[in-house]
Amino acid sequence: MTAFRTHTDRFVEADAQVLGISVDSFAAAGEFEEKLGLEFPLLSDFPRNATGRAYGVFNEAAGIHNRVTIVVDRDRTVRDVYAEPLDFESHPVHALEVLARLK
Repeated sequence: MTAFRTHTDRFVEADAQVLGISVDSFAAAGEFEEKLGLEFPLLSDFPRNATGRAYGVFNEAAGIHNRVTIVVDRDRTVRDVYAEPLDFESHPVHALEVLARLK
């Protein structure tokens, strides 16, 4: 998630809202957001993980969300799903490339 923080200005320029979604409780997600110095909201999907399930990213066996970046447009249409589990730094770069193509 900190990779997105380093690209905050570029997301602002792209008129995009970054949101993180955590399996942790609202309080824990808030503490984590503050600890990491995130400049975007970190939302809680606790206790049912309904958002993670709806987007197909909730890992039942591990009880976590898989590391996935989903670009959703203003009409709530999913425009891109990026699931690179090892290179977290590539997630914001990929999302910005998708946003540029959507303009």
